[in-house]
Amino acid sequence: MEWKTTWSYLLIDYNSSIGTIENLTQRTVFRNNLSGEKIRIRFSNLFSDKPLILESVVISKKERGGEEITNFTPVTYKGNTKITIEPRKEFYSDPVDFSINFNEDIVVSVYIKEKNDIYAGCSSWSAKCFTTRYGIGGDFTREQSFKEYDSYDVFPALKSDPNKSDEVIGFTSLEVYTDENVKTLSLFGDSITHMSYYSDALTDKLYKLLPGKITVLNRGISGNRLLHDHTVVPEIIGGGSIFGDAGVKRFEKDVYKYETPEYVIMLIGVNDFMHPYAFNHIEEVVTVDQYKEGCLKIIETAHRHSSKIFLGTIMPFRHEENDWFEKAEKLRLEANHFIRTQKVADGVIDFDSAVRDEENPQYIKDGLHLGDGLHPNTPGGIKMADAIPVEWFIK
Repeated sequence: MEWKTTWSYLLIDYNSSIGTIENLTQRTVFRNNLSGEKIRIRFSNLFSDKPLILESVVISKKERGGEEITNFTPVTYKGNTKITIEPRKEFYSDPVDFSINFNEDIVVSVYIKEKNDIYAGCSSWSAKCFTTRYGIGGDFTREQSFKEYDSYDVFPALKSDPNKSDEVIGFTSLEVYTDENVKTLSLFGDSITHMSYYSDALTDKLYKLLPGKITVLNRGISGNRLLHDHTVVPEIIGGGSIFGDAGVKRFEKDVYKYETPEYVIMLIGVNDFMHPYAFNHIEEVVTVDQYKEGCLKIIETAHRHSSKIFLGTIMPFRHEENDWFEKAEKLRLEANHFIRTQKVADGVIDFDSAVRDEENPQYIKDGLHLGDGLHPNTPGGIKMADAIPVEWFIK
């Protein structure tokens, strides 16, 4: 028996309040692929200077595709149902006796009574593997249903993003105590991973193929770069700090702090090529040799942890006309040549070939992106997932 993570996302530091909550219930439904008799939650308040008080946390479940929520069970920490997460802290709940099967989804309902400014959250735009709704004006943690509000209603600052995200606050992981031989796959990258369109499509595919045997963890951060820390962009929330530390700096912490995945897929680089030009940071323009060096450093780290790591080619990103595109495109093509020809990683996934317009290969094919020429939509995410050989994960 061992604890295995069934769901986890990175907590994103907005470095600014995205909204104030009070007398509110957060309910999130999580896609689960594990079976076991105990569950625990990792609570987190890493990016706030004030305590976050969870008046009540209740875990429950429902059959996949069903509506009825059952087995409402309180979650405690050191025996207490009222849980205070001190600033800059995270910790595990007490283990909860709770029978769960791989074909049942996990429901976590959190009631926050006291007023609190929120500075961080876990985000998904695809919102297929977790979906959050809010009940305003009371504790609905044990109710079957309530009047539902979404993240835009609760966190006004998120409206600056034209693509609506789902948020989870207060915790970053669900773990199941299981006796199954479960493999873990971590997806490391930037917004193309973080937005979860390809992540959710791959999760759906692998969970159907390997019920109870694999768990997929998203380790993407929107705007992330392989070689430089967050791009400074004063116009966006937090001034750009949401883009996170450089991939080469954060990889080991974000992928291996709590798990040791058997498999890692890395897709990162588009922001290294675009951001210095798009946001006028020319001093941060990278070379293909620097990109290679960063990739090799991450591969070495993964292998040191006995993980197999697969590299994804960088997808097209041409959209609006600008005077710097050809310079960035040259870097993308050079990087993809390196990815396709190197022999150090354990495999290559040709995401570029999967989504590009064959007649205009500098573009993602129409119908496969969100309208910005860069980020895959649901069909694009499915195309990406289909490009990944599932035999890698079948043992």
